[in-house]
Amino acid sequence: MNRPRTILLLAIGLGIGVWVFDAVVDAVFFYEQSFLALLVTDVPVHELYSRSLMLVAFVGFGVVAARLAETVQERERDRTLFRRLIDEATDSVYVMDPETGMITDVNETACEVLGYDRSTLVGTSVAAINPEFEDGDEFTAFLDSPTGRELEYYETRHVRADGTTFPVEISASDVTIDGRQFRIAIVRDITERKRRERRIAHYKQAVESSHDQLAAVDTELQYLFGNEAYRSFHGIETESVHGQSLDQLLTSEEFDQIEPHVREALAGDRVSFEIPRTHDSKDDRVLDVRYWPLRDEDGAIQGVGASLRDVTDHKEMIEDLRRARKRYESLFDSIRDAILVADTDRRIVDCNPAFSELFGYDLAEIEGEPTSIVYASDEEGESMDEALGQHMDDPTFVQTVRYEKQSGQVFPGETNVFYLRDREGEVTGFIGLIRDVSDRQARVTQIRTIDRVLRHNLSNALTVILGNAETIAEGETDDPRWSAERIIQTGEKLQATAAKEREITSFLAESRPVVECDAVGVVENAVADVRERYPDADLTVDLPATQPVLAVAHFDRAVEELLENALAHADTPEPSVTVTLEQIDDGVELSIADDGPGIPEMERAVLTGDHEIEPLFHGRGIGLWLVHLIVQYSDGQLSFAENDPRGSVVTVRLRTP
Repeated sequence: MNRPRTILLLAIGLGIGVWVFDAVVDAVFFYEQSFLALLVTDVPVHELYSRSLMLVAFVGFGVVAARLAETVQERERDRTLFRRLIDEATDSVYVMDPETGMITDVNETACEVLGYDRSTLVGTSVAAINPEFEDGDEFTAFLDSPTGRELEYYETRHVRADGTTFPVEISASDVTIDGRQFRIAIVRDITERKRRERRIAHYKQAVESSHDQLAAVDTELQYLFGNEAYRSFHGIETESVHGQSLDQLLTSEEFDQIEPHVREALAGDRVSFEIPRTHDSKDDRVLDVRYWPLRDEDGAIQGVGASLRDVTDHKEMIEDLRRARKRYESLFDSIRDAILVADTDRRIVDCNPAFSELFGYDLAEIEGEPTSIVYASDEEGESMDEALGQHMDDPTFVQTVRYEKQSGQVFPGETNVFYLRDREGEVTGFIGLIRDVSDRQARVTQIRTIDRVLRHNLSNALTVILGNAETIAEGETDDPRWSAERIIQTGEKLQATAAKEREITSFLAESRPVVECDAVGVVENAVADVRERYPDADLTVDLPATQPVLAVAHFDRAVEELLENALAHADTPEPSVTVTLEQIDDGVELSIADDGPGIPEMERAVLTGDHEIEPLFHGRGIGLWLVHLIVQYSDGQLSFAENDPRGSVVTVRLRTP
């Protein structure tokens, strides 16, 4: 063997040996004794080289084959591990051809999220699940984007099988598998994150748009944020104060004033106080300041939130109102109508004693509360709000709304509203004079009803009277006396009805104060009067020596009317009536029992107030309505029951002094 060839083969063998250096070293040690044996034998050098090369080549190629088999196994293990990682990933994963955009593989998560099976997605272009790729330029840009081995993050939208879309974040990377280039995309549904981002954006917009000054600092007193109102008031020209120190943006005097309060909030307390501030264009101002601790999800304090409101104008308005009250305090307290004073935010500032008496509230209970607490409903409050806006250019206006007392009683209130204005004519508050017009409205309603009843009864009576008069005049009757008597009876009934209607009208028109009177004396006088008119009647009374009650001055007429009703409508020659008066736990009960035909259902409804008076009611019904009104205005109660074995029992319950 020539020497150059030997050297070349040796170089090739050594090259292979270097590639498998670690394996060759082991092999050399393994064949150590054989190699040394060759060196000590009487063998020519060129044969020694040839044999050495054969030995090295044999060992080298054996190791290469072993390492190749091991590499194949490692690649198979990598493929299995890669498949498991994709299939078990909680995010969607798909593999695609970076040149065509065709999907070559997907995991089960992607199939579930998109609503497709694997066979449908594999072989589909990625543009089919991304509506933004309908623009060919966008799709081309995606394919051409260089990712290398670095992950490329971007946001887009995917479309499900049902046509709905959702936002996703994609991290893409190019990899080489078996000599082929692939692009692996890990896709995460970010719907909730986008929703949180929108909510945070809304919160941020609300904070930035607030007229109140809002800010926050961390535990090191470094700003987390300060909204536009805060930055503007403090003369901060930058759009953000984040990261700046509280003592850098405030003067040393301002910082010293608020630091103790900030420390209180950092300790977990909610703090509120007022502090003076000097504003470049608004001179001296007063700020209402409120601090509260900012906590994380575990409750640990991470900083302090702050709300600052300029209350200078409000305090000046309150002071103006108080000075005005001092000037007019005597007049204010002596006015019998209820007076309510409110600021421009419709919060109660003051009220007079008449208001407290009517509504049941003391000033201390309602000062600072919204005026809505005195309205019967939101609609009533909105009606007043609308009227205030419509009459802004007028000095005053009148509005009737329904109010609600502290007791829950609702009543109509005629309200005279006056605007409080400052020297520049700006409205600084409102004054309302409220008058309970329940009685007035009730009187109007009842008088209108009386008018309707009177006209109806008069029309009916005149029809009867004129009809009988014409019969007599034309000589068409054989018994003119009967027709004449019908005329007389109808006229007398009409006269009686008209008299009771006039009495009711007079009662409603007069003042009706509740006074103390002796019920025994009232009953005895009424009984004596009816005894004269009904001498055959059996009147029995069971009365104490005396019994004071609270009632209107017309109470005697109610007793007379009930006795008259029992006797006038009796259907026996000697009717029986029993009158009893007894004291109960919370008052007195007057009962009048008769043995007559009973009170018709319509009259009972009038008696208890469960039915409005109607035009068909005759004199008896009108009389019972008078009883109902007298007892009602006496703050009493009426009830009725059947008498045994026949007749009715009417009971009047009154309060005692």
